[in-house]
Amino acid sequence: MSKKSQKYSIYTVTDNEYFLYTEVFLKSLFSKLNTELIEKVYICNQGLTDEQLEFVKSFEQIEIINPIEKIEIQTDKVWDEAWLEKVGSKTKNLLKLVSEKPEPIVMIDVDSMFIKDFYDLLDFEKDIQIASRPFTSPPYIASFVSMNKKTCVKFVESWIENLSKINNLPKETKALCMTIEQMVGDEFEVGDLPVEQIHFYDKEKFIEENDTRIAHFKGWSGSMSMKLGTKEDFESRTHTRGYEERLKEYV
Repeated sequence: MSKKSQKYSIYTVTDNEYFLYTEVFLKSLFSKLNTELIEKVYICNQGLTDEQLEFVKSFEQIEIINPIEKIEIQTDKVWDEAWLEKVGSKTKNLLKLVSEKPEPIVMIDVDSMFIKDFYDLLDFEKDIQIASRPFTSPPYIASFVSMNKKTCVKFVESWIENLSKINNLPKETKALCMTIEQMVGDEFEVGDLPVEQIHFYDKEKFIEENDTRIAHFKGWSGSMSMKLGTKEDFESRTHTRGYEERLKEYV
């Protein structure tokens, strides 16, 4: 199948506390991406309200998936117990999708805003593509991972197993890097996507020079003490990075 005819799906996880980010994620996705190339947008519901769920369902191509493990504890802050459990559940639901669906599955953190399409960066000849930051430790980040082939079933199984072996934060990314080290070789090809181009968490002023496709509003030291889902939390991750003007299109 040629790349031009290869569809893919997007997968993310959200809950009530991440709804402001979810709103931006979905509105920008359907504004900036070529949806003719998208099979489905899978949203794993870890605790949306009924009203929030109706908003999510209002977009075409959305498929709500119920988590394999429903985390009932409310998330208050990044890296608290509930947040860590919900992050940990992402890979289990990803494994189910990669095992059952024929198309490539691109997992993207929900605290993101699409700037422009990234389809031209996808290489379906690679088994997997991951946001890479070689001059940082860990050298990859789990915020953007494209599962391009069925060989990724084994990869995600190993990733889940490695998560249980990591004691220090950030577990998800460290377990991902451990899995890459174990699997990369002649039988499994990892494609590096420069983080500054595919899913960047720095200031808005660097977007043009990096040809950034997706802005990542990941938590930073100044936002870690804030309650998730509040206006203060949202603005600390977006406005302080210079995205206030771009966000007016969505919120």
